[in-house]
Amino acid sequence: MQGSLAASLCWPNESAATQVPGAGPLLPAFAAALYAALLSGAMTRVFEMTLQYCNDRVQFGKTLGKFQAVQHQLSVMAEHVAAASMAAEAAFHTDAAAPSLLAAAMAKSHTSEAAVLVASIAHALHGAIGIAEEYDLQLLTRRLHEWRMAHGSEAHWNVLIGNSVLAADVSIVDFVRSV
Repeated sequence: MQGSLAASLCWPNESAATQVPGAGPLLPAFAAALYAALLSGAMTRVFEMTLQYCNDRVQFGKTLGKFQAVQHQLSVMAEHVAAASMAAEAAFHTDAAAPSLLAAAMAKSHTSEAAVLVASIAHALHGAIGIAEEYDLQLLTRRLHEWRMAHGSEAHWNVLIGNSVLAADVSIVDFVRSV
């Protein structure tokens, strides 16, 4: 992806790398939870930028934010941003040393799904300026799409969540409460 911040680390000598015994199974949970937090933060900033733009931009004699259709899109965007923020926080809400895999999967799944909607609404409301190289919105939405796919998109994590729901011997409400 153009302007990607992703990097690969490799060591020429395997013995130079420090091995942490037993840490391998924790990587998926940490990666999912961390990317959920990154997505949540970027979506919050995208929403702030969009709200500010709609309050500043004047069209047909009034600001964009005064139009009912724009207000509806902003409210949908705010709903997804708030839900993503709560999901990311919930992934880290534990007394254990690492987030649980299921909580991290739910957070990554939800934030990945919301990222697509938030980015599309932001670009719809900004219009052409949203993709201009000089305007930071394009930097954030590129990260949203990149981070959405990192360590598994929502489709990847939804399989794990679905299998866990099917394997549980409780109602869906009790399952959600337990996670």
